[in-house]
Amino acid sequence: TTLVGWGVYNPTSMYRVRILCHSLWHPKLMPDDDDGGEDEIDETLVVLERILVRNFQKALQTRQALGFPSSSVTDTFRLVNGEGDFLSGLAVDVIGNQVAVVMSSAGWCQIHKTTILKCLQQVLPQHYKLIWKTTESRLKQDGYNYDKDDVDDEESHVGDSNDDDSQQQQPVIALENGIRYQTFPYQKQGQKTSVYCDQRENRLMVASLCHGKNVLDLCCYHGGFSLNAAKHGAIKVVGVDSSQDAIDTCRVNVKLNDFDDDTAKISFVKMDISEYMKSCPDQYQVIVLDPPKLAPNEKALPRATRKYHSLNRDAIQLIDDEHGGLFLTCTCSAAMTQKDGGRYFLETIQQASVAARREITLLRVSGAAACHTQSPFSFPAGNYLTAALFMVHPKRT
Repeated sequence: TTLVGWGVYNPTSMYRVRILCHSLWHPKLMPDDDDGGEDEIDETLVVLERILVRNFQKALQTRQALGFPSSSVTDTFRLVNGEGDFLSGLAVDVIGNQVAVVMSSAGWCQIHKTTILKCLQQVLPQHYKLIWKTTESRLKQDGYNYDKDDVDDEESHVGDSNDDDSQQQQPVIALENGIRYQTFPYQKQGQKTSVYCDQRENRLMVASLCHGKNVLDLCCYHGGFSLNAAKHGAIKVVGVDSSQDAIDTCRVNVKLNDFDDDTAKISFVKMDISEYMKSCPDQYQVIVLDPPKLAPNEKALPRATRKYHSLNRDAIQLIDDEHGGLFLTCTCSAAMTQKDGGRYFLETIQQASVAARREITLLRVSGAAACHTQSPFSFPAGNYLTAALFMVHPKRT
């Protein structure tokens, strides 16, 4: 037999084997002494630890090559991105260069939680605090079942017994593109890390085009696109989100970045974006539409497509009639991004523009930030985010 590599096997998972290391890159991982018998389990753990440490080291080296962390620009980034770092089912986000949120979506991660944390602590600076979080539905899909009490135990702060309400409310300031954000990674409820660093490069790209323009940020969440636009010279920015928590956080972030001295420049509205677009009397030179995942799987695509169509149609209609403007529209649904090699989403936007009676030109298509690494072996299966920038031309009369 030929050794191909090392991985984890799960007979009840859709992914029977998750390869963690190919023998081509690391041919000598087994302990030198091979006595077999009772030592076999210990040897397996030794190999796993070696693989984890090496993969974590490579992941950190990759992010350092990208310039992370930077105390003056960006200290919040994706450190481990599943298969992109040969750690399928595991993701790690670094927040504020002080907290690492470890996210498990595979049974092997739960089984080897202690080993994963031990190896990660060996690689990261000592001052980092580790937080372990998991998603019950994803683990069930992977064939891993546990009691509800176990779920509460897994979503906990590692390395500190203080896990009360005050700990959960402790904010961590994240820095991205020179902009500060208030995050709450210790909270058990809500978004898994309370930050989405996958749009970092897209935020900066759009911001560079916002000088002197009116900007509308739909589904603004914590104000990422809005704050970047304001920093880069937009004359007016409006962010809209249906969540009061999101709007409250946006306003805190405005103060964190000293934008509150000019309240007319940037404002946030709590409202369903469909209702806002239908009632909005203004038009904009730049619009960003970044809705939550509308198609969790391929079965949901028909319904999601109708929703994407209506949202994009209404957004395009708010682009300045006389001069036209820029429109960045996004989907974080892998089913939408991957269908027909990416053409399906772009065709949906084209059809929405026809319904809006506006001509559009595609300028660029991008995905997640570079720290969201992808494996060439599995691409495009790990591709989930599409951000498409269009020019919406002036309305013809």
